[in-house]
Amino acid sequence: MRAATPTLPTLSIPHTDLSAPQALIGYVLKHMAVRTNLCSLQTHEHRYSLQRRTVHDYNFIFVTRGCVVWVVDGVEYPLHPGGLVIVPPGIEHHAYSRTRRITLVSTHVECTLPGGQDVFELLVPPRYQHVPRNCALDRYIRGAALEYQRAQAETTQLLPLWSPLICNELFRHCAQRSTLHYRTTDPFIAGMLEDIGRRIAEPVTLAQLAQRSGFSAQHLNRVFQRTLGVTPLQYLARTRMERAAELLREGRLTVGAVAAAVGFDDPYYFSRQFSQHFGVSPSRFIQTAGSDSPSPGSVGPFRKQRRKRKVRPS
Repeated sequence: MRAATPTLPTLSIPHTDLSAPQALIGYVLKHMAVRTNLCSLQTHEHRYSLQRRTVHDYNFIFVTRGCVVWVVDGVEYPLHPGGLVIVPPGIEHHAYSRTRRITLVSTHVECTLPGGQDVFELLVPPRYQHVPRNCALDRYIRGAALEYQRAQAETTQLLPLWSPLICNELFRHCAQRSTLHYRTTDPFIAGMLEDIGRRIAEPVTLAQLAQRSGFSAQHLNRVFQRTLGVTPLQYLARTRMERAAELLREGRLTVGAVAAAVGFDDPYYFSRQFSQHFGVSPSRFIQTAGSDSPSPGSVGPFRKQRRKRKVRPS
């Protein structure tokens, strides 16, 4: 039996605090893929200049010593230690130093969702920002720079592992400071994701989501696929499975109780869906996560009965 689908009353999408659309940001950070095209640590002792150019990816420039001016699309950005500028693809830029000695980290990346959507067009960070010393973003960028102290073969192998950490933290950092910008359609998507997230335990159909949004089911599917690369029901299914994994990892509920908490009235069907999504059964997932102690109040067909220890008389 699939998740039940009784008729729900029409509900309007509530106004969302768009300075921090947590559902949208959470989905992007979980599912974005980061490709590292180039990383370099540049140390210049006799001034520095960069001729006019364009790049095909996103170029992060982070200064750790001296002062260099990055000119992006005609706008000058003086970069002192801690200064970060992000140059988008296809935008002309050049640079020149104001101090004799310069040290900077340059990283070229692409961030996409499973449908190929450009994450930097979906969640737009500021082109320039000063990164506070010792914050997580600062530590990740400087940590990547330290890899250049290794042998070249190790550096080449390890540097691409830093880029996903840096990109993930960049979006978190900007979200916490309300400096991300969104396209015109994104507030609607953010509101829909928040609405779906609040109803994860309820039976939901595409028709009901379309009724809440005010769009036809076909148009709602197109908007979701164009923005996130998935349909609303695909997003709902992923969200349910990810929430189920969190609950199973916590270890306070049985599989049956977790199934009910994410909108399934049949724990066996839930188990099959979970296995298809994660490649392991819920019970195996619990063992892998090191949690197999459901709460005493949890009741479900998947709960194992534990034998009571016999107390020997002394």
